[in-house]
Amino acid sequence: MYRKMIALFLIAPLLLTGCWDRQELNDQAIVLGWGMDLAEDGQYLATANLVLPLASKSGGQQGGEQGGRSGFMTESAFGKNNRDAEQNMQRKLSRVLFPGHRRNIFIGEKLAQQGVFSILDEYGRSPKVRPRTNIFVVRGGTAQEAMSLAYQLETNPAIAVQKIQEKSGAPISRSLLDFYIMANGNGCGIMPALTILPPEVQTDKKSKNDSPPQTTLGLYGAAIFNSQLKLAGYLNYDEFWVRLWIANQLSARSFTTIISSIDADKPGGSAEDALSGATSGKTVTVNVDTFKSHITPVLDGGLPRFRILLEGKGYIEENDSPLNLFRQENVDKVEARMNQYLKARIEKVVKKVQKEFKTDIFGLGDTIHRRHPYLWKSLSADWETVFPGVELDIRVKLNITGTGITGESLLPTREGGEK
Repeated sequence: MYRKMIALFLIAPLLLTGCWDRQELNDQAIVLGWGMDLAEDGQYLATANLVLPLASKSGGQQGGEQGGRSGFMTESAFGKNNRDAEQNMQRKLSRVLFPGHRRNIFIGEKLAQQGVFSILDEYGRSPKVRPRTNIFVVRGGTAQEAMSLAYQLETNPAIAVQKIQEKSGAPISRSLLDFYIMANGNGCGIMPALTILPPEVQTDKKSKNDSPPQTTLGLYGAAIFNSQLKLAGYLNYDEFWVRLWIANQLSARSFTTIISSIDADKPGGSAEDALSGATSGKTVTVNVDTFKSHITPVLDGGLPRFRILLEGKGYIEENDSPLNLFRQENVDKVEARMNQYLKARIEKVVKKVQKEFKTDIFGLGDTIHRRHPYLWKSLSADWETVFPGVELDIRVKLNITGTGITGESLLPTREGGEK
């Protein structure tokens, strides 16, 4: 009897285990990208970027194609919301939609202008949607247009935009999570913005093997959302890095500024001359790979003020000025000019955000919330009206740690170069 009971206990787990609801890989349509647009009749148009089965096999394919066949496919369907559109899309697919590997979500500009709150609920509620997902606004276009473009360097455009974002110094695989955090904090939000770029110069093919520039996807900058989660405007590519630096999210970027030839003289010249380019100026490019931001709220009885210290370290990549960078005093001049240039650019972008968008995308309110929670209780309800008038004291401290393998300028001495 004892042996029978032991045998029963050993057999029982085998009967209770098993994946009864498993889905074979050959029965799944893997979704890498998902897009939502607003149709003319008020319905939503969903677009899915699906991996083709052969796309996972290696065979020396290039340009997102395999033997003349694209490595991805797009499918679309109308619906009342995300789930309804997905169900309507499923009736056209021989495989079950599997969003577990979805990396990017695209939103058309028209939908962003109406407001994204109506479609974000499913992204935060469904266990099939990973919070660490990228979400983009397509400036001046639709999600379907952006997702239908083939990208030559990658087999799938959904992968391409993620890599483009990373190479621009922005954090990846978390813009959806960051948007939720901001929307539940200060009430506003920010998303990366894409744009569809035609070739700068149109070139005809002379033979079938030629590969002239084609219409492609590019990173425009950032899309700003107000407290109603409606699109308020954009920061372009030369502006969005300011927000990333202040928010401690910028990882790398190159900056180019004018170094006037007057800087080659011992007196040095004025900062206005170096920044305006009014004289015969040359340029210096600094690659910065270390960024830090320190935000300190100052309370003196009235509205809070903020001291913002932005630090960075980088090295000179290109010197088109007559300065001899073997000399430390000339490196100090480049540092001074670069700090002045960056400070002017940052203050201009901050003023634009305060006056035009009136949304705290820099996380200043969160800083007060963390350091002075009792004060934040009295400010939080009116922060949207308080933020545009907040005074910011911005300082930039960029340190140049290297000048490359040569220091002397290649400009001849008659152009102002130093011996």
